[in-house]
Amino acid sequence: MEALADYHGAAFLDTETTGLGTGAGVYAFMVGIGTFEALPDEESSDGSDSRLIAPSHFVVRQVFMRNPAEELALISEVFSALANCRLLVTFNGRSFDIPLLRARLRYNRPYLPETHLNMALLQEDAPHLDLLLPARRLWRRRLQSCRLAHLEETILFHKRTESDVPGYLIPQLYADYVRSGESSEMERVFYHNREDIVSMVSLASQLTVAFDQRRAAEQRGDLQGKDWLSLGIAYERMQDMPQAEEAYGHSLETAESAADKAESYSRLSSLQKRQGRWEEAAETWQLWLTSVPGVNPIPYIELAKYCEWQLQDLEQAEMWTSWALHELRQVESAFAWAHTIDELEHRLQRIRRKRQP
Repeated sequence: MEALADYHGAAFLDTETTGLGTGAGVYAFMVGIGTFEALPDEESSDGSDSRLIAPSHFVVRQVFMRNPAEELALISEVFSALANCRLLVTFNGRSFDIPLLRARLRYNRPYLPETHLNMALLQEDAPHLDLLLPARRLWRRRLQSCRLAHLEETILFHKRTESDVPGYLIPQLYADYVRSGESSEMERVFYHNREDIVSMVSLASQLTVAFDQRRAAEQRGDLQGKDWLSLGIAYERMQDMPQAEEAYGHSLETAESAADKAESYSRLSSLQKRQGRWEEAAETWQLWLTSVPGVNPIPYIELAKYCEWQLQDLEQAEMWTSWALHELRQVESAFAWAHTIDELEHRLQRIRRKRQP
């Protein structure tokens, strides 16, 4: 896929461990690493550098230590697998996988060559994309959970076979294997690790498409109203206001709930207001109050401010303020708006004084 072209030099990494945290007794007994590669039979026959050939396959290597005595061998294999990669891609690896691998390097420092200790992609400043962060930014409004397993089902539409094993069982399965030597259950752990890595590739593709500024809305996958709203907020944080405004527009077209529409109108109008685009902001406020059911005084208040301070039209400012007061006084839970009603009454009195000759 075109969206994965930027990941051709990346290492998709996932670990299976003996427990949580980074204590001395916690090992990464399996490190899965997926990379895009050109297979040997596709290499140039003229002897040119095979790394210049466009990758055609995704290859998953799983480094497994049969017991803790093989940890140095595992580290050496991981070093070799990461040596030519320029980007690390994980899912929650910033909080878990990578700190654990760094801890294991420090623990084994006396027995490792300097090159292994300075493994480039495990350094603090190494390029690292933790997919959990953009996944939460894009989908957490719509989904109850952004765990990888849940994203597989709801976003990737992938369901694992019965060969899978819940992550919380993996440490015990490995402990049983080390004690007994019986390896049948470890096949499920290999499957679990491999599926995690392959799912990360699909997830990276989906996120790249969603956040790709060059793509039209219809090319950005099956984004829903809540997703567009989240995307707009993400673009605002990146100070990309044109993309944020476009995303809010798509959110308004696809939003299913009044609350989402109201927030989209609120964020869009605030963006226009900050840019001094007052006429557009006023149009947005009017669309908000006429198209979203329920009572929300914000668009009325903003229109009153606009008329008073930008247009110097006190008559219109009084009208919008009075309208807001009328709407709030009609709702059954008017007491919940008591503070806002007090502020509006004060505003109305002030505008009326200003109108007096």
